[in-house]
Amino acid sequence: MVTARYKPLLSRFFDPLAKSLSRLGVSPSVVTLAGLVLVFASCLYVLLTKHLLVFCGLLTIAGLFDVLDGAVARASGRVTKFGAYLDAVCDRYVEAAVVLSVAVVTGYWLLSMVVIIGALLTSYAKARAAMEVPIANAEWPDLMERGERSIVFGVGLVASQLVAWRPGGHDLYWWTLLLLGVLTHATALQRMARARRLIRLRS
Repeated sequence: MVTARYKPLLSRFFDPLAKSLSRLGVSPSVVTLAGLVLVFASCLYVLLTKHLLVFCGLLTIAGLFDVLDGAVARASGRVTKFGAYLDAVCDRYVEAAVVLSVAVVTGYWLLSMVVIIGALLTSYAKARAAMEVPIANAEWPDLMERGERSIVFGVGLVASQLVAWRPGGHDLYWWTLLLLGVLTHATALQRMARARRLIRLRS
């Protein structure tokens, strides 16, 4: 909801690089897939080393590809429906891979699965509604979209590595997962309620 407003501004920051890549013939899909490969490599790194702070830094770099691919698409005039589809699918792979990799390191499997299921249901609730009636992205300003989830996840993970505070006997990452678990499922329910209203109005 919040990050969607600022992503276009950040994207314009990458316009010079995007134009250079476009002149070199680099396609937006290649940028998208490069970001996905970097995320997978980062996950492999954290599984082998358990260095969560470095992992967060690598994910920040990989996240820039998620902005750069759109900038390349606009610079090259290659904005396509398949590009948007590929980007959305890669986003789901990224979220699952990142949360599961950290679960291996921390052992917080149950909460991690709750977060992943909530994130997937949030995405599916909107995608399934679009199969029933025409919808527009502007109609879905929801509580915990992917950008917000990424920020909360990253801040919580970094804080857990820098701050020894353990309220209730749990570190800050455990509480971050709990918060994300509640908010992702709340967002999925929010989208289900909106889908119900839109389907009734437009059917």
